[in-house]
Amino acid sequence: MREKILAIINKEENLPPLPEVLSKIEQKVYDPDTCISDISSLIYTEPVLSGNLMRLANSVFIGGGREKAEDLDNAIGRLGLKMVLDLAYTVELPKISSGNKVINQSAFWQHAFGTAICSRALSKLFSQDEDQRENAYLAGLMHDVGILVFFHNIPKEYGDFLKKVVDEEKPLEELETESFGINHVELGAKYIEKWWPVSESVVDQIKRRHEPFDVDAKNVLGLANSFVNALGYQNKVGPAISEELNFAEIIGASEVELEELKEQTSNSIGELSSLFGGN
Repeated sequence: MREKILAIINKEENLPPLPEVLSKIEQKVYDPDTCISDISSLIYTEPVLSGNLMRLANSVFIGGGREKAEDLDNAIGRLGLKMVLDLAYTVELPKISSGNKVINQSAFWQHAFGTAICSRALSKLFSQDEDQRENAYLAGLMHDVGILVFFHNIPKEYGDFLKKVVDEEKPLEELETESFGINHVELGAKYIEKWWPVSESVVDQIKRRHEPFDVDAKNVLGLANSFVNALGYQNKVGPAISEELNFAEIIGASEVELEELKEQTSNSIGELSSLFGGN
């Protein structure tokens, strides 16, 4: 089954294609000659995207500000070009799974949003690698894309599999490997690497997701995933596995700091979820 699945994703892009505006924004963000007006002229062609970016520029997710961003140029200046790209993916990516009636769309994307937010926060604290810090958000947002790839490639087999393992006490990725020879972490990383125009750092962080967290912050994403699950934002795909982790001790935070991270994550999930009716 592993070879069959990999052959399919190597031959064709089976998920709905990413909106063209994302690759155009990505090119502009990494072009040293880009200015704010270049980005805004692209985003103006997408009314829903431009409206949501305006909302987010003044939201609790960003921290708002004393003065409200009144136009798109002002909003982009406040957000920064890299965050504009991150938020463009946030707005557009849930559309690729909108036709999937098996997945709880709200739970799936709330978990993705929370992991992205928390991964970015933890990466700023721990990572010495600039690429990792810059791409931690997108890695968190995309870390479960392999689940969607499974559904698009082998919908009946994967749907039947999920029904069978719902009461298991093993992690989903372990059960997937036993049944298909590959799990959603590896599959998602391979798919994104081949078909999506993202940094190698995004793919690398997804691949490392199940490595143990260490002081060098090689696996911030895995810790963020566990933290968001503990907050109650599980993706509701496969068995619900609870982890008993002392997050305050792991990240060296006080209880007050830990509560602040929980509040920031929960509030930001609410802001982002409201963009597509996920609340």
